Amino acid sequence: MLSSNNEEADLLNTLTSIEESLVSYFEKHLFNDANGEIILREVDCWQGRADLVSAKIKGKFIMNLKQAEIISNLTNAQVVSLLHYNSPRTFKYIKNKLALTEETVKRSIRTLLKSQIIVKTENDSYVICKEFVLPKVEFNAFEAKLHNWKRALYQSTQYHGFSQFSWVIMPEKFIKPALQNKVYFEENGIGLLGITNTGSKTLYIKALKNQPRKKAFHLVGIGKAMQQFLNMM
Repeated sequence: MLSSNNEEADLLNTLTSIEESLVSYFEKHLFNDANGEIILREVDCWQGRADLVSAKIKGKFIMNLKQAEIISNLTNAQVVSLLHYNSPRTFKYIKNKLALTEETVKRSIRTLLKSQIIVKTENDSYVICKEFVLPKVEFNAFEAKLHNWKRALYQSTQYHGFSQFSWVIMPEKFIKPALQNKVYFEENGIGLLGITNTGSKTLYIKALKNQPRKKAFHLVGIGKAMQQFLNMM
């Protein structure tokens, strides 16, 4: 019978065609020293589906679980992304900015009003409720691939839609082709991590900080992270 250490050392050799199991392996070893970070699996923020996402929640917030669930909906996040605390926006303004039907926008506004995420002003415009405060959340998105570094690189660039940092993680024994093309990672600000069959990590390229390209996608990510965080409390 193999010892647990030998089983651990041989684990990657049994996973070369099963990326889902590989993601689980990466998750175990990448985040075994995570300091208070929320770890999310398969985060779909409409810019691709990240295999793993770490979320570091910073600063104060005022948000309940129901509000977090509502913000996780893309339509609701799109509406909120157009609003401010002190600059009212009309229904016409919101509708014209979004490629959505009038009824869809109205339904979203009703949901946001009921949950006290937004409020209606005396002039029939909308602002974010002062009793609703979003936390600052820093996201690291990870794309795990066995061999196809080109696909991994493409996918990881899509995660800049919602994340500040984006990474590709690959088994050490398959990472050489990616390293031979590291200029493409560097040009796109994508980090590259290698991991051995014993869980040892090597940082080859450090991810560069990015301002999330789509505020609505970032809000969806915040909603998902806060759902998990609030469920843990």
